[in-house]
Amino acid sequence: MRASRDLPPTPGRERIRVSAVSPAGQRRRQQAQRRSACCCALMLVVCVLIVVIAFRGLIGRLFQRNLDTETTRVEFPLQVTVDRPAYLRYELVPVTVRVVDPQGNPVSDQPPEVVVRHNGENVRTVGHYGEVVRLTWNAEQEAWTGWWPPGWNPDPGRYEVRARTPIDPAKWDWEGAPGEDDEQATPQGEAWAIALAPFELQGRPQPQMAPGMCVATWEFDITQAATGPDGTRGDWRTLFDWVEYIGADTFWFRGAVTDPPPEGLTLEQPFKPVNVEAIPRLGAEAHSRGIRFGAWAVAYATYGGNKEKLPDYDYSLDVSRSTGATSSTDYVSLLDERRIEHLADFFRMLEQDENVDMAGLDYMRTNPGSGGYELAEPFTQQMPVELPGDWSSRGGGSRMRHVATKIEEQWRDHQDPDFFDAWNWWRAHKGAEIMRRIIEKSGITKPTWIFVLSWVHGKQHGQDPIMFTDAGVTMLAPMLYQIGSHEAYEIMVEQWNEYVHAGQVNLVPGDQVDYYWHQETRNPPAPAELYDRIVTAHRQYVNSGATQGAFWHDINRAVNPSNLGPYSGREWALAGAAAFSVVRDTWKVYPLHAEWDAPDSAPIASAFTVQVRLTNTANKPVTGVRVSLCDTPHMVGPALTEAPAGEGWGEPYVDVGTVPVGETVVVPVQVRITQADSARLNETMLALRVTWAEGDFAEPVRNELPRMIVLMKYIKGR
Repeated sequence: MRASRDLPPTPGRERIRVSAVSPAGQRRRQQAQRRSACCCALMLVVCVLIVVIAFRGLIGRLFQRNLDTETTRVEFPLQVTVDRPAYLRYELVPVTVRVVDPQGNPVSDQPPEVVVRHNGENVRTVGHYGEVVRLTWNAEQEAWTGWWPPGWNPDPGRYEVRARTPIDPAKWDWEGAPGEDDEQATPQGEAWAIALAPFELQGRPQPQMAPGMCVATWEFDITQAATGPDGTRGDWRTLFDWVEYIGADTFWFRGAVTDPPPEGLTLEQPFKPVNVEAIPRLGAEAHSRGIRFGAWAVAYATYGGNKEKLPDYDYSLDVSRSTGATSSTDYVSLLDERRIEHLADFFRMLEQDENVDMAGLDYMRTNPGSGGYELAEPFTQQMPVELPGDWSSRGGGSRMRHVATKIEEQWRDHQDPDFFDAWNWWRAHKGAEIMRRIIEKSGITKPTWIFVLSWVHGKQHGQDPIMFTDAGVTMLAPMLYQIGSHEAYEIMVEQWNEYVHAGQVNLVPGDQVDYYWHQETRNPPAPAELYDRIVTAHRQYVNSGATQGAFWHDINRAVNPSNLGPYSGREWALAGAAAFSVVRDTWKVYPLHAEWDAPDSAPIASAFTVQVRLTNTANKPVTGVRVSLCDTPHMVGPALTEAPAGEGWGEPYVDVGTVPVGETVVVPVQVRITQADSARLNETMLALRVTWAEGDFAEPVRNELPRMIVLMKYIKGR
């Protein structure tokens, strides 16, 4: 059976072509053009008929209504429709195909062949399931129905669903072609009916966002007392001393978490009250210091493990691989509508609080490793995965077990990676769909963000930065931590660079203060590894671009000795501050550009000089410039001016004064390593802080940002 040729559309209309093919090379004639329109949900669906007849001496003729009898016959046997003229890239495109016989009776014995085309080529679906859209018979609609998944980061533009079905030409009436006699003839041979339904696949434009946003976070319950970066104890306001110390302009707080207090939580009160109630005063304190404030909710994970004290949600299901028995996990199911309402309520509260600038989500996904298999039913209905022949007779547990085995065993054994790819795409589609609904239900207009996992740009956990952006999220915060090695981190960077291109999404990646998850490395020192991860992600995550900002995670870990290794909390903070400075320098949002010449090693107990070069890149002189030595273990500046008590962070400094427009000033800073330290392999952090007076500089400088550049390097003592 030969496939018919595809014909390019004539602008404003579709072309209908009938041709005859004969072994003897009989004549070919072009039929008159005609338009066939079908309207479904305000969209034009154009049907094109191409008939290929392979038989000696046969001439193709157009279908027509039989006017010689009283019976009304159908003009065309095939119709394909989609329900909207345009879709976003996270949406499944529903396809409906109706096939009828000449009397208008539905034909259900054989599904038509359906593909989706773009730029003249068939589009492969998710995984490697080919190009054909899987259809099933819908008795209620008396039609064939299915879904088309657009795939990972597809090109926006005009697409068309193309359906075709074989027909028996003897059962249809034919009209003579121009120049033929009017005598009716009964065609014989092979014929296809083809119908098209065009639609637009759209991508949401990159949301507006000022570059250079740098964030410090707090992921634990609100504290009433905390230790500041200078080592002194204070109340909860001390958290903001850390924000200022690292030069962050934004503070993110975990405000809504389903972690039950002793009295438990309910569907009426699904989040721990102590954190939700702290949001207004934290926001007010942030604004009093010129810091922007955002709060986030833990979307689908819960804590505590005691289901009796958790709200009565529908929880995500795991399944026994041996028996098919199901059990609930600690994650709320993505199918539970009540959780969507509760997250929308939280966003609505943040929208109404004048001291909250943005709203976020974490754990916007199913639980990793196992669980989420209550999604097996809608997933297998909508995705083009291959299913066992007895699928329709299986029970729910058996179906879940089949999906779990495909995902967790056959994927790892490389037996069926395409099934896993389809599972990941469908979950990402579902998460983006839920995010869109939360935004719509809450009515939030403030910027939003989602923490996303980084391995394979999040897709192995059912997260996708493109889909989330299309769903309305302002920025994504990829987490650069919990990675097994530096080599694995480099692979992860390549994965993002191959996937995300400049102008698509806003990324604000960040790393975590955690000695263990930096492989307990002392060569390089773990804080230097944190700096390198953030800077590398900033420069390389986006192909032909850079990330919009960065985050440092988090203050609680910086004050907890169990996370720090042989380094101080200030060192981890200054590593983050130095990474922030690189991000802002990329976007030219500061009036100064700072470089330095610092040695890789230096003799212990002997003074050496570091040359700092400050260049004015703004439109006005930069005044009140200082270069200060940050307080790190075993590093001192004996010739520096001592800061007055209570000024800044008590850091000794060199008074630079003014840097004129377009000029570079070289500032010598003399320092000394005081002693050896085998626990650090004799690696001592040198960190210099450049500050300047307030000024009204022209764009791209952002005058509201903290006026601080930090230069940081570990120097080996010898």
